[in-house]
Amino acid sequence: MKFGDFHGHKTVVLENEFFRLECLAEAGPRIVRLIPAWTGENLFAEVPDAVTNTSSGEYRYLGGHRFWYAPESLSRTYIPDTHGLSVRPVSKGLRLVGSRELTSGLQKTITIQISSSKPFIIVRHKLENQGRSSIRLAPWAITMMRTQGVAILPQQYGNVDSDGLMPNRKFALWPYTRWDDPRLRLGDEFILIQSDLTKHAMKLGYFNPHGWLGYAYDDVVFLKRYGVRSDEEYPDYGCNSEVYANFRAVELESLGPLVELAPRQNVIHTETWEVYKDAEIPKEILGGKSLKELLS
Repeated sequence: MKFGDFHGHKTVVLENEFFRLECLAEAGPRIVRLIPAWTGENLFAEVPDAVTNTSSGEYRYLGGHRFWYAPESLSRTYIPDTHGLSVRPVSKGLRLVGSRELTSGLQKTITIQISSSKPFIIVRHKLENQGRSSIRLAPWAITMMRTQGVAILPQQYGNVDSDGLMPNRKFALWPYTRWDDPRLRLGDEFILIQSDLTKHAMKLGYFNPHGWLGYAYDDVVFLKRYGVRSDEEYPDYGCNSEVYANFRAVELESLGPLVELAPRQNVIHTETWEVYKDAEIPKEILGGKSLKELLS
């Protein structure tokens, strides 16, 4: 395996002709860098100094991709993960196995597999209950994108019943979110969240039937896809997709359905990641529009 460094943290590296991917080698599981070959820049945010103090100690965000579980709470969500990781090679990738959380009994694993012929990554998240009690939770995959880009949230459009009389959209807002936030742009087919250095945070969640979220930075688009279960219950008023923005990063968040995770059981939540140059974005993703048309 090839190794690197992320602000003093040892990393293990996966590469192909399209990008360089770096994961923490001793903490996490975390994926901290995704660098397209044609830009040489990390698409993920790097926030080594961002910290939340909890009763369990300092939780360090660091940046990049992390694996949580919902509903969010200060006592169980922000458990430090700075040691105890093991890294195992798998076909076309790596398996990052975190240490068992002492307070919850949960163990987090992220398995990464990269395509040898496409800018395509499979990221499989597994939560296993190694404790003695059942826990009600939803797997929650969070990707911190660098600032100065635009988050793309596809909307539900069209009728959900033959008469067109039933509502077709529902949103969740967090207490610090304002509808008049200048970063937020509500469109008929897409919601856009423009990232800038505004310190005031915002967060929006919704049930996204399309099963993808995007982020445009310069001439690059990052796309994450995930499964959708319209017959299942999701956390946060039924959200399977959430976006958080502040001056440090924009988080693209996907959630799985709520489950009652019994001892010795596990739940898996899979994302696929794609990275495109502007001119190569599949037309069906943006409703036939170019990225320039969408953002204008």
